Amino acid sequence: MVKKLSFFRILRSEWIKTMTVRSTWWILILCFLLNVGMSILLAFGMKVFETQLNSERRIPHNPDGSPMMAGDLGSWSQIVTTGCSFFGVLVFMVLAILIITNEHSSKMVHSTFIASPRRVRVLLAKMIVLAVLCVIIFAASLAASWAAGYFFFLKDTIFIDVSLFTSDNYRILGGFLIAMVLLAWFSFGLGALIRSTAGSLSAGVSVLIVLPLVMQIVVNLVASGEGLTGWRHVLAVSNEFLPTKAGELISQVEPVSLVLGPWQGLGVLGAWALLSVVLGMIATGRKNA
Repeated sequence: MVKKLSFFRILRSEWIKTMTVRSTWWILILCFLLNVGMSILLAFGMKVFETQLNSERRIPHNPDGSPMMAGDLGSWSQIVTTGCSFFGVLVFMVLAILIITNEHSSKMVHSTFIASPRRVRVLLAKMIVLAVLCVIIFAASLAASWAAGYFFFLKDTIFIDVSLFTSDNYRILGGFLIAMVLLAWFSFGLGALIRSTAGSLSAGVSVLIVLPLVMQIVVNLVASGEGLTGWRHVLAVSNEFLPTKAGELISQVEPVSLVLGPWQGLGVLGAWALLSVVLGMIATGRKNA
């Protein structure tokens, strides 16, 4: 009689399968380097801009005409999350999709589902492995980016808020990690649903990157004339319910949104991730592997 696999053994098996693939390590290293590099580049740019402001023989002013005060150029924690998501979302999306589509393309999924006929448990184990890797790589990226940017460029800053131990920063940094996990799960769900690496990547890039950019351009164009009224308001609100647009609100000191707050935005992103994962589980349970 074949001994039934426990969930822990399935989880351990998925961890080993993921971490013994060379592409996993390359993607994780690339993600970390791009995250830190982009954040340091932003820190350098902010330092140059602040130096130019300080070199002027007058008190710098905000666009509204008020004198510029400490922190008016933004929060360093928020800037770091921007740097870590600039390429990080795209790179980690690739890993999230490959974790499931690689097994389908190599036909290894047959042996996986034979060993564990309850396919949902396999997908849940993969999601846990993905979440752990996501938290590790983005937490390391945030820590390295924050420290490097601060000590190399922003230690003596005046107009950038470099405080760390505040409730806003806890929300910004902690919420960012949750948002990255949810985006990874959303991408994983696409991979489980579509099963093709190329098709899943195309769908992920379209929904997470291309569509928000196109929608934002359209909103800016229609709002430049008569403002956000009527159908223009509906279009602008719809844009905020896209996954990446909703998820980024949690990492803003003062979220710029018509209807959503930071935690509401994270909830919308969670709903997108749940929908994607549920559809992927239904497809995995119904289709022949």
